[in-house]
Amino acid sequence: MIRKLLGRCAIGALLVSTLAAGAARAEYPDHPVTVVVAFAPGGMTDIVARLLSVDLGKRFNQTFIVENKPGAAGQLGTEFVARQKNDGYTLLVSATGHVIGPAVNDRVHYDPVKDFAPISILAKAPNLLVVNPALPVKTIPEFLAWGKSQQGIPYATAGFGGSTHLGGEWLKKITGLPMVHVPYKGAAPGTNAVVSGEVKVAIQDSMSVAAFIKSGQLRPIGVVSAQRSKLFPDLPTLAESGVTGLDVYTWLGLYAPAGTDPSIVEKLNKAVNEIMNSPEMVQRLAGQYSEPVGPMSPSQVTDYVAGEASKWKEVVKTTGVKVE
Repeated sequence: MIRKLLGRCAIGALLVSTLAAGAARAEYPDHPVTVVVAFAPGGMTDIVARLLSVDLGKRFNQTFIVENKPGAAGQLGTEFVARQKNDGYTLLVSATGHVIGPAVNDRVHYDPVKDFAPISILAKAPNLLVVNPALPVKTIPEFLAWGKSQQGIPYATAGFGGSTHLGGEWLKKITGLPMVHVPYKGAAPGTNAVVSGEVKVAIQDSMSVAAFIKSGQLRPIGVVSAQRSKLFPDLPTLAESGVTGLDVYTWLGLYAPAGTDPSIVEKLNKAVNEIMNSPEMVQRLAGQYSEPVGPMSPSQVTDYVAGEASKWKEVVKTTGVKVE
Protein backbone atom coordinates (compact mmCIF):
# COMPACT_ATOMS: atom_id res chain seq x y z
CA MET A 1 0.00 0.00 0.00
CA ILE A 2 2.81 2.36 0.96
CA ARG A 3 4.62 1.54 -2.28
CA LYS A 4 1.51 2.39 -4.28
CA LEU A 5 1.13 5.70 -2.47
CA LEU A 6 4.78 6.54 -3.00
CA GLY A 7 4.45 5.63 -6.67
CA ARG A 8 1.40 7.84 -7.07
CA CYS A 9 3.18 10.70 -5.35
CA ALA A 10 6.16 10.32 -7.66
CA ILE A 11 3.91 10.34 -10.73
CA GLY A 12 2.04 13.35 -9.36
CA ALA A 13 5.29 15.21 -8.74
CA LEU A 14 6.45 14.41 -12.29
CA LEU A 15 3.21 15.71 -13.74
CA VAL A 16 3.43 18.90 -11.69
CA SER A 17 7.05 19.36 -12.79
CA THR A 18 6.16 18.81 -16.44
CA LEU A 19 3.24 21.21 -16.27
CA ALA A 20 5.39 23.80 -14.51
CA ALA A 21 8.08 23.50 -17.17
CA GLY A 22 5.49 23.94 -19.88
CA ALA A 23 4.09 26.99 -18.14
CA ALA A 24 7.56 28.48 -17.83
CA ARG A 25 8.16 28.09 -21.56
CA ALA A 26 4.80 29.64 -22.34
CA GLU A 27 5.70 32.70 -20.27
CA TYR A 28 8.70 33.65 -22.42
CA PRO A 29 9.96 36.28 -22.03
CA ASP A 30 9.64 36.61 -18.25
CA HIS A 31 12.69 38.88 -17.80
CA PRO A 32 14.62 41.39 -19.96
CA VAL A 33 16.02 40.27 -23.31
CA THR A 34 19.35 41.59 -24.61
CA VAL A 35 19.49 42.41 -28.33
CA VAL A 36 23.14 42.59 -29.37
CA VAL A 37 23.88 44.83 -32.34
CA ALA A 38 27.16 43.83 -33.96
CA PHE A 39 27.95 47.40 -35.08
CA ALA A 40 28.35 50.88 -33.64
CA PRO A 41 25.32 53.07 -32.86
CA GLY A 42 23.79 55.15 -35.64
CA GLY A 43 23.96 52.82 -38.65
CA MET A 44 21.20 50.81 -40.29
CA THR A 45 21.68 47.75 -38.07
CA ASP A 46 21.44 49.84 -34.92
CA ILE A 47 18.46 51.93 -36.09
CA VAL A 48 16.35 48.93 -37.10
CA ALA A 49 17.28 46.98 -33.95
CA ARG A 50 16.12 49.87 -31.77
CA LEU A 51 12.85 50.34 -33.64
CA LEU A 52 12.16 46.60 -33.41
CA SER A 53 13.14 46.35 -29.73
CA VAL A 54 10.71 49.10 -28.73
CA ASP A 55 7.84 47.29 -30.47
CA LEU A 56 8.85 43.88 -29.09
CA GLY A 57 8.87 45.40 -25.62
CA LYS A 58 5.31 46.62 -26.12
CA ARG A 59 4.21 43.32 -27.64
CA PHE A 60 5.57 41.15 -24.81
CA ASN A 61 5.30 43.70 -21.99
CA GLN A 62 8.98 43.10 -21.32
CA THR A 63 12.21 45.09 -21.73
CA PHE A 64 14.34 44.44 -24.83
CA ILE A 65 17.72 46.06 -24.21
CA VAL A 66 19.89 47.00 -27.22
CA GLU A 67 23.60 46.50 -26.57
CA ASN A 68 26.16 47.54 -29.21
CA LYS A 69 29.21 45.30 -29.57
CA PRO A 70 31.05 46.66 -32.63
CA GLY A 71 34.30 45.43 -34.10
CA ALA A 72 35.75 43.28 -36.88
CA ALA A 73 32.82 43.98 -39.26
CA GLY A 74 30.34 42.47 -36.83
CA GLN A 75 32.46 39.45 -35.91
CA LEU A 76 32.95 40.36 -32.24
CA GLY A 77 29.26 40.78 -31.47
CA THR A 78 28.34 37.73 -33.51
CA GLU A 79 30.82 35.44 -31.77
CA PHE A 80 29.68 36.80 -28.40
CA VAL A 81 26.07 35.80 -29.06
CA ALA A 82 27.10 32.39 -30.42
CA ARG A 83 28.66 31.64 -27.01
CA GLN A 84 25.63 32.68 -24.94
CA LYS A 85 22.99 30.41 -23.40
CA ASN A 86 20.39 29.31 -25.93
CA ASP A 87 17.49 30.37 -23.74
CA GLY A 88 16.18 33.16 -25.99
CA TYR A 89 17.39 35.96 -23.73
CA THR A 90 20.37 37.00 -25.86
CA LEU A 91 19.62 37.76 -29.51
CA LEU A 92 21.73 39.11 -32.36
CA VAL A 93 20.99 41.67 -35.04
CA SER A 94 23.64 41.68 -37.74
CA ALA A 95 24.03 42.65 -41.38
CA THR A 96 25.09 40.89 -44.56
CA GLY A 97 28.59 40.47 -43.19
CA HIS A 98 27.15 37.72 -40.97
CA VAL A 99 27.38 35.34 -43.94
CA ILE A 100 30.44 36.95 -45.52
CA GLY A 101 32.81 36.92 -42.53
CA PRO A 102 33.56 33.17 -42.49
CA ALA A 103 34.25 33.25 -46.25
CA VAL A 104 36.87 36.03 -46.03
CA ASN A 105 38.48 35.14 -42.71
CA ASP A 106 39.56 31.63 -41.72
CA ARG A 107 39.91 32.83 -38.12
CA VAL A 108 36.20 33.63 -37.78
CA HIS A 109 34.92 31.33 -35.06
CA TYR A 110 31.30 30.83 -36.08
CA ASP A 111 29.24 29.23 -38.80
CA PRO A 112 26.47 31.60 -39.99
CA VAL A 113 23.92 28.76 -40.20
CA LYS A 114 25.00 25.98 -37.82
CA ASP A 115 25.80 28.20 -34.83
CA PHE A 116 22.54 30.16 -34.88
CA ALA A 117 18.79 29.73 -34.92
CA PRO A 118 17.72 32.28 -37.56
CA ILE A 119 14.54 34.09 -36.50
CA SER A 120 13.80 36.70 -39.15
CA ILE A 121 15.15 38.75 -42.05
CA LEU A 122 14.28 42.24 -40.84
CA ALA A 123 14.92 44.68 -43.67
CA LYS A 124 16.99 45.41 -46.75
CA ALA A 125 18.42 48.51 -48.34
CA PRO A 126 20.38 49.28 -51.49
CA ASN A 127 24.05 50.10 -51.17
CA LEU A 128 25.01 53.46 -52.63
CA LEU A 129 28.21 54.94 -53.99
CA VAL A 130 28.45 58.37 -52.34
CA VAL A 131 31.10 61.11 -52.32
CA ASN A 132 31.96 64.23 -50.40
CA PRO A 133 30.44 67.19 -52.34
CA ALA A 134 33.91 68.73 -52.65
CA LEU A 135 34.81 65.94 -55.08
CA PRO A 136 34.30 67.23 -58.65
CA VAL A 137 32.09 64.36 -59.84
CA LYS A 138 28.29 64.16 -60.11
CA THR A 139 27.64 61.14 -62.33
CA ILE A 140 28.93 57.60 -62.68
CA PRO A 141 30.81 58.36 -65.94
CA GLU A 142 32.44 61.35 -64.25
CA PHE A 143 33.40 59.21 -61.26
CA LEU A 144 34.90 56.52 -63.51
CA ALA A 145 36.88 59.10 -65.50
CA TRP A 146 38.12 60.81 -62.33
CA GLY A 147 38.93 57.50 -60.69
CA LYS A 148 41.13 56.32 -63.54
CA SER A 149 43.32 59.40 -63.07
CA GLN A 150 43.94 58.64 -59.38
CA GLN A 151 46.80 56.72 -57.80
CA GLY A 152 44.39 55.41 -55.17
CA ILE A 153 40.75 55.90 -54.17
CA PRO A 154 40.27 55.41 -50.43
CA TYR A 155 36.66 54.42 -49.73
CA ALA A 156 34.95 54.09 -46.35
CA THR A 157 32.70 51.19 -45.33
CA ALA A 158 31.07 49.75 -42.23
CA GLY A 159 34.01 47.38 -41.82
CA PHE A 160 36.04 44.58 -43.34
CA GLY A 161 34.08 41.73 -44.89
CA GLY A 162 30.67 43.39 -45.14
CA SER A 163 28.59 43.84 -48.28
CA THR A 164 29.80 47.43 -48.64
CA HIS A 165 33.42 46.27 -48.56
CA LEU A 166 32.81 43.47 -51.05
CA GLY A 167 30.90 45.92 -53.24
CA GLY A 168 33.97 48.16 -53.44
CA GLU A 169 36.29 45.27 -54.22
CA TRP A 170 33.85 43.96 -56.82
CA LEU A 171 33.82 47.44 -58.40
CA LYS A 172 37.62 47.43 -58.38
CA LYS A 173 37.73 44.01 -60.07
CA ILE A 174 35.29 45.00 -62.81
CA THR A 175 36.60 48.51 -63.60
CA GLY A 176 40.26 48.37 -62.63
CA LEU A 177 39.81 51.47 -60.46
CA PRO A 178 42.46 51.75 -57.70
CA MET A 179 39.95 51.35 -54.85
CA VAL A 180 41.59 51.29 -51.40
CA HIS A 181 39.44 49.98 -48.54
CA VAL A 182 39.21 52.04 -45.33
CA PRO A 183 37.16 50.02 -42.80
CA TYR A 184 35.35 51.63 -39.86
CA LYS A 185 33.57 50.08 -36.86
CA GLY A 186 30.15 50.57 -38.38
CA ALA A 187 28.32 52.56 -41.04
CA ALA A 188 27.90 55.67 -38.88
CA PRO A 189 31.62 56.37 -38.26
CA GLY A 190 32.42 55.46 -41.87
CA THR A 191 29.77 57.85 -43.17
CA ASN A 192 30.92 60.63 -40.83
CA ALA A 193 34.45 60.23 -42.20
CA VAL A 194 33.21 61.08 -45.70
CA VAL A 195 31.04 63.97 -44.48
CA SER A 196 34.07 65.46 -42.72
CA GLY A 197 36.34 64.94 -45.75
CA GLU A 198 38.64 62.49 -43.97
CA VAL A 199 37.80 60.11 -46.84
CA LYS A 200 36.17 61.33 -50.04
CA VAL A 201 34.28 58.20 -51.16
CA ALA A 202 32.07 55.61 -49.47
CA ILE A 203 29.93 52.62 -50.29
CA GLN A 204 27.22 52.46 -47.64
CA ASP A 205 23.69 51.23 -47.16
CA SER A 206 21.04 53.82 -48.02
CA MET A 207 19.65 54.09 -44.48
CA SER A 208 23.01 55.15 -43.06
CA VAL A 209 23.57 57.93 -45.62
CA ALA A 210 20.04 59.13 -46.43
CA ALA A 211 19.98 62.01 -43.91
CA PHE A 212 23.32 63.31 -45.19
CA ILE A 213 22.13 63.10 -48.79
CA LYS A 214 19.04 65.12 -47.84
CA SER A 215 21.17 67.76 -46.13
CA GLY A 216 23.60 68.00 -49.05
CA GLN A 217 26.53 66.76 -46.99
CA LEU A 218 26.93 63.73 -49.26
CA ARG A 219 26.38 63.36 -52.98
CA PRO A 220 24.98 60.05 -54.29
CA ILE A 221 26.56 58.84 -57.51
CA GLY A 222 24.90 55.49 -58.16
CA VAL A 223 23.22 52.35 -56.85
CA VAL A 224 25.56 49.38 -56.41
CA SER A 225 23.00 46.79 -57.45
CA ALA A 226 21.62 45.17 -60.58
CA GLN A 227 18.42 47.25 -60.68
CA ARG A 228 17.31 50.70 -59.65
CA SER A 229 15.82 50.98 -56.20
CA LYS A 230 12.27 52.24 -55.75
CA LEU A 231 13.65 54.09 -52.75
CA PHE A 232 15.90 56.12 -55.11
CA PRO A 233 14.07 55.96 -58.46
CA ASP A 234 16.12 58.76 -60.05
CA LEU A 235 19.50 57.34 -59.07
CA PRO A 236 21.03 55.17 -61.82
CA THR A 237 22.76 51.84 -61.30
CA LEU A 238 26.40 51.38 -62.16
CA ALA A 239 25.21 48.83 -64.74
CA GLU A 240 23.47 51.64 -66.67
CA SER A 241 26.91 53.16 -67.23
CA GLY A 242 28.49 49.92 -68.37
CA VAL A 243 29.71 48.57 -65.02
CA THR A 244 27.78 45.31 -65.22
CA GLY A 245 27.76 42.37 -62.82
CA LEU A 246 27.38 44.24 -59.53
CA ASP A 247 24.44 43.31 -57.33
CA VAL A 248 25.17 44.38 -53.77
CA TYR A 249 22.71 45.36 -51.05
CA THR A 250 22.49 45.22 -47.28
CA TRP A 251 20.07 43.02 -45.37
CA LEU A 252 19.63 42.54 -41.65
CA GLY A 253 18.91 39.32 -39.77
CA LEU A 254 17.73 38.50 -36.26
CA TYR A 255 19.25 35.39 -34.67
CA ALA A 256 19.35 33.38 -31.46
CA PRO A 257 22.12 30.94 -30.48
CA ALA A 258 21.81 27.46 -32.01
CA GLY A 259 19.66 25.06 -30.01
CA THR A 260 17.20 27.70 -28.83
CA ASP A 261 13.80 26.15 -28.11
CA PRO A 262 11.85 26.10 -31.41
CA SER A 263 8.76 27.38 -29.58
CA ILE A 264 10.70 30.53 -28.62
CA VAL A 265 11.97 30.95 -32.18
CA GLU A 266 8.41 30.54 -33.51
CA LYS A 267 7.05 33.03 -30.99
CA LEU A 268 9.65 35.64 -31.88
CA ASN A 269 9.32 34.95 -35.62
CA LYS A 270 5.57 35.54 -35.53
CA ALA A 271 5.90 38.75 -33.52
CA VAL A 272 8.73 40.13 -35.66
CA ASN A 273 6.92 39.33 -38.93
CA GLU A 274 3.87 41.24 -37.72
CA ILE A 275 5.92 44.19 -36.45
CA MET A 276 8.26 44.59 -39.45
CA ASN A 277 5.44 44.33 -42.00
CA SER A 278 2.94 46.53 -40.17
CA PRO A 279 1.91 49.72 -42.02
CA GLU A 280 3.51 51.80 -39.27
CA MET A 281 6.89 50.06 -39.52
CA VAL A 282 6.85 50.01 -43.34
CA GLN A 283 6.33 53.78 -43.24
CA ARG A 284 9.11 54.23 -40.68
CA LEU A 285 11.51 52.11 -42.74
CA ALA A 286 10.64 54.01 -45.93
CA GLY A 287 11.43 57.24 -44.07
CA GLN A 288 14.85 55.72 -43.34
CA TYR A 289 15.27 54.53 -46.96
CA SER A 290 14.91 50.82 -46.32
CA GLU A 291 12.10 48.27 -46.60
CA PRO A 292 10.95 44.99 -45.05
CA VAL A 293 11.75 41.74 -46.83
CA GLY A 294 8.33 40.23 -46.13
CA PRO A 295 7.12 37.51 -43.75
CA MET A 296 9.16 34.31 -43.64
CA SER A 297 8.88 31.20 -41.50
CA PRO A 298 11.94 30.14 -39.48
CA SER A 299 12.73 27.44 -42.07
CA GLN A 300 12.49 30.00 -44.89
CA VAL A 301 14.79 32.33 -42.98
CA THR A 302 17.29 29.50 -42.55
CA ASP A 303 17.17 28.77 -46.29
CA TYR A 304 17.64 32.47 -47.08
CA VAL A 305 20.72 32.73 -44.84
CA ALA A 306 22.20 29.55 -46.33
CA GLY A 307 21.59 30.83 -49.87
CA GLU A 308 23.25 34.16 -49.10
CA ALA A 309 26.23 32.38 -47.54
CA SER A 310 26.69 30.41 -50.76
CA LYS A 311 26.33 33.52 -52.94
CA TRP A 312 28.92 35.51 -51.03
CA LYS A 313 31.41 32.65 -51.04
CA GLU A 314 31.42 33.00 -54.83
CA VAL A 315 31.83 36.79 -54.61
CA VAL A 316 34.79 36.31 -52.27
CA LYS A 317 36.37 33.95 -54.82
CA THR A 318 35.80 36.51 -57.59
CA THR A 319 37.26 39.46 -55.70
CA GLY A 320 40.03 37.58 -53.93
CA VAL A 321 39.28 39.34 -50.64
CA LYS A 322 40.81 37.42 -47.77
CA VAL A 323 42.27 38.11 -44.34
CA GLU A 324 45.87 36.94 -44.43
